[in-house]
Amino acid sequence: MTIEQLIERNNELRQGLNDENEAFYTDFMIYARTTNWFKDNQAIEEQLLAILQDILQAQKNGQSAADYFGADPKRVADSLLKNLPVKVSSFFSLIFYVFFGYFAIAFIPAISVPGKVIDLGDYMLAGIYLTAGGFLATWLMGEAIYLFKKNPMKKWLKYLCTFLVALALLFPALAINIWIKTPLRLSFDGWVGIAAIVIMLIILAIYQKISVTSQVINRPIYYYIVFQAVVGIVTRLPFLEGVIATKNGKFVLAGLLGFGLVIFWFVSWRMLKKLKNEQ
Repeated sequence: MTIEQLIERNNELRQGLNDENEAFYTDFMIYARTTNWFKDNQAIEEQLLAILQDILQAQKNGQSAADYFGADPKRVADSLLKNLPVKVSSFFSLIFYVFFGYFAIAFIPAISVPGKVIDLGDYMLAGIYLTAGGFLATWLMGEAIYLFKKNPMKKWLKYLCTFLVALALLFPALAINIWIKTPLRLSFDGWVGIAAIVIMLIILAIYQKISVTSQVINRPIYYYIVFQAVVGIVTRLPFLEGVIATKNGKFVLAGLLGFGLVIFWFVSWRMLKKLKNEQ
């Protein structure tokens, strides 16, 4: 089975878990996926599926997952996952997915408005930082699962800690965009901009094809980027460049970009609703 098929099968079988076992297994699954970047993704998903099948069998026999695996699920998880094969290429592929995902999300909308000078160096520095920050945040999320189990914390305090960590991670990226300027500043007007957008769309299509991340998350963002790209191409066509430069043209462009946000929120709502119904 492919990774996608394993994940799909996993999602199907999880529907058979009772509430207690579902909570136990979800913690286990998140921990496994967020703290084992150098392991073979295929092996991780196979191990998760095997564990899920064991829990379902124990549930049929009247035994809970907590009783089946013992009082220290983190230790059990570490012991089961440490012997999985190492695959460094999986880690570097993930780095590419995260960095290019950010770059596509930030860069294509930025050049959708013609006449704007783009600081490529600034976007690349922010992308490198956010990639590293994203890995740190993901690792912290995985580690916090069992930390909070051992040291119960009030819900409001968890939310406050999460907010402060997110703020601490995002502020440097904002600072890079505001205060750091690099010599790599380019204008993507006319056919140069159209060519750049088309190249980015081709890479994005390849990225979307090979990425195994959640389609629920990817699809709304993907639609939004494609819409912004189409706007960027159309506004650079020779017979429209003069129109867009006028006051009314700028209002139309602003309306189109706003409409793109409406599409993004609508598709996000539909996908989240679908995910909720499948659970």
